[in-house]
Amino acid sequence: MLVDLAAIQRNFRKLAQMTSGTCAAIVKGDGYGHGMREASQALQSIGAQLFLSARFEDALALRADLGPGPRIAVLDGVSPADMAEARERDIIPVVNSLEQLHVISAVAKRTAQRIPAFIHLDTAMNRLGLASEDDECAEPLLASCSVQAYMTHFASADDVDLDLCRLQVSRLTKRAKLLPRAPLSVANSCGVFLGRELHGDIIRPGKSTFGINPLADADNPMEQPATILAPVIQVRTLKKGDPVGYSCTWHAPEPRRIAILAIGYGNGFMRDNGNRGSVVFGCLRAPVVGRVSMDLTAVDISALPETAVHVGAAAEIVGGTITYREVAETVATNEHEAIIALGRGCKRFFVNGGAHA
Repeated sequence: MLVDLAAIQRNFRKLAQMTSGTCAAIVKGDGYGHGMREASQALQSIGAQLFLSARFEDALALRADLGPGPRIAVLDGVSPADMAEARERDIIPVVNSLEQLHVISAVAKRTAQRIPAFIHLDTAMNRLGLASEDDECAEPLLASCSVQAYMTHFASADDVDLDLCRLQVSRLTKRAKLLPRAPLSVANSCGVFLGRELHGDIIRPGKSTFGINPLADADNPMEQPATILAPVIQVRTLKKGDPVGYSCTWHAPEPRRIAILAIGYGNGFMRDNGNRGSVVFGCLRAPVVGRVSMDLTAVDISALPETAVHVGAAAEIVGGTITYREVAETVATNEHEAIIALGRGCKRFFVNGGAHA
């Protein structure tokens, strides 16, 4: 997996220019499979000053990598057992429940210091965040916090459900007016493209920073930073009727040539690509035949010139021809899952690490 850090930088700059407020760097899921550490350092080098991870351990790694300057927040919040270390390392919790808010209030009383925190107000997701009925109890406890922002998360911005998005913004705004004053953080990647009325003061574009298309039915306005290649380790000639792979789910309908690639579901190339996906050599496609194994995948190269594929040749899994979206749709998932899986399973190499483009 080859990751172009300059493309990530350009994506972030484009998103930041779309808002009049702050653009946060969302680097959860190991930077959506692209490498949290390297991507975060590249983003910091062009001015990103607010980073959000999902897990506390990732926030600690970010602090070690980025140094004492930027704000780093944990979307899942910080457990009572980790609160002391969070304070020591200047990690900001996102408060998702009254229980978490009580913990922060207790720490604030014990240390005689207000605790920086983002306050998540649930407005439709019913996942994380304070419910509206929690606000009365939350209001006095918030005196113990230095509230960085009130945040909510769009439930259906991906589906361009503008009515629900506007309702969520309205709910957030009304609730925040009754609480200690602080900025609002609203738009995710898809929300950023639905207009500034839905942005709030801090936007949180995660997937679009990493090249995942934020538009449901349009060409991707972002750059895909990753190219994933798999080497050919064997070329075989099959007779008519010869099977390929576990359970013999594909048989050669006539004499065929196949190439065996050193990639499989152990590398994040999902098993459902079997008899469904394809790869590219140059600009020529080769369909996956048979089941995808843990470490190996077979592709039919019969339609390609014999000189086009040989041991050591590289097959494009993701790149200039095969988009993130195509990889995901082939196996009936979203781009997040497909690219994170490949990022975890494939060895990563980084280019343009010092670029400020």
